[in-house]
Amino acid sequence: MPAIDVPETLDRPHRLVRATRKTLGRSQRVTDTRGKPEVIPLYLSRPLADRALRIMHALFTEAERRGYTVEAQSDLQRGEAVHMVAIVIRCRAFHLALTERTTKVPHDPTPQERRQQERNPWTRLPKYDEEFNGRLALGAPSGSWYQHSYSYSDSARWTLESRLGHLLQDLERLAAEADRRERQKELREAEQRRRWYAAVARAREQQIEQHRATILTGQIRAWRQAEEIRAFCQAARARAGDAPVAADEADWLEWAEVYAAQLDPIREPLRTPVDPPAGQEVLRELAKIDSYAYPWPFDTDGRRTLPDDRPTDPRA
Repeated sequence: MPAIDVPETLDRPHRLVRATRKTLGRSQRVTDTRGKPEVIPLYLSRPLADRALRIMHALFTEAERRGYTVEAQSDLQRGEAVHMVAIVIRCRAFHLALTERTTKVPHDPTPQERRQQERNPWTRLPKYDEEFNGRLALGAPSGSWYQHSYSYSDSARWTLESRLGHLLQDLERLAAEADRRERQKELREAEQRRRWYAAVARAREQQIEQHRATILTGQIRAWRQAEEIRAFCQAARARAGDAPVAADEADWLEWAEVYAAQLDPIREPLRTPVDPPAGQEVLRELAKIDSYAYPWPFDTDGRRTLPDDRPTDPRA
């Protein structure tokens, strides 16, 4: 892991470092730029401000050298503006905050607190105070999505400066992992979409098959009925033998034969039935799917309205 060199002085500071330096104010004790737009969020003792700015200059300069973007960003959270600074890697923003760690020390009551406690013995004073301890920490701001994913600080074994390369490597790894998760999600969604359209297509085939089977079996029933009527009429005439059939009976048999001809489906050439409408409700019942999950691929007459109902593979 190549180290990121931190300069001893800043002759040409990064633009955000330059903007932050202008907002430091005159306080000789604390530097706090949190909540200010277009600057680096800092919270540390004033003597460490110069070192903190040199560290951020080195980190931002190296990030931009690698082709990443460094941005000051603002967001609205719970009705309040929140100002941040981020390194953006492949459209993924990693927010950063530089703070000085603190140590708990016993609270030393002020004269005012002593007087207040004398007047009201039930007054509760804090047991401890938080004091800066000289160790800088750089990483994801508290409460952010990546709060525990990238953070380095001074320790007994190393300085924050020596960890900058590791920090940038963490951001690159997190960006790559996020890309991988997004690609996997896209593939899952594409597969889910493919299965949905395949289920709709199968349901449509099943609907057409059932429709044709219903018509075919109806035609067979009608044909058999027509054949039975003709056989019935023939048997009635055969019963009379050579004797003429009575007029009433002849009229009835003639009507019956005409009716049989009307019933008979093979009196004319047969053709494939027109497909039924591709109704969403019908196909939903057949496919057991949510028919509104994706654009419906058929119009009411069953014609495809999508040029290709197979989704594009995002890997292509």
